[in-house]
Amino acid sequence: MTWIKTVRPSADAAVKAAREAQYSMYPPEYVDPVLPIDDETDGIVASHSLIPDALHHAFATFGALMSPDLPLSRRQHEMIAAVVSVTNRCFYCSLSHVEFRRRVTLDDELAESIRRDYRSAAIDERDRIMLDYVAQLTRDAGRITRADHERLKSAGFDDRVVLQITLIASWFNYINRVADALGVGKS
Repeated sequence: MTWIKTVRPSADAAVKAAREAQYSMYPPEYVDPVLPIDDETDGIVASHSLIPDALHHAFATFGALMSPDLPLSRRQHEMIAAVVSVTNRCFYCSLSHVEFRRRVTLDDELAESIRRDYRSAAIDERDRIMLDYVAQLTRDAGRITRADHERLKSAGFDDRVVLQITLIASWFNYINRVADALGVGKS
């Protein structure tokens, strides 16, 4: 459910076009919704439907950041999404991205451990450094320093990957705030 009106794709050509373009860029794990909601009227994409251009641009950005042509893996995408969402305590996105992480890895315990506390999850040091950066960006991006970037680089992330990590984490911070503010997934 969302707390604002939404527009079904069948009722508006611009919404339909924006949704179709956006879905063509989605990772396959996103095909089936996590919550038992009508994705056409109550999901995060539907929450953007009153402004079809915003829907298109927001989710085209998402699709571009998840591109398999970029360095991060699907596993890492979902780790970032889950850590941002859990750090923000975003109900809809926490639930969704922990589940999408499970779908990507087929590892229930790993997905659950990321939800509980990524710092104690069975992940390698490189991913832990990435997630430390993501958590700091989420809590207070103003406190990110050059030293944080140097730590990422010393773990093997070049500037392009640092940018991808930053953009994915920032995008999910945006989407968490939209979901919470508009009641996505809440009754």
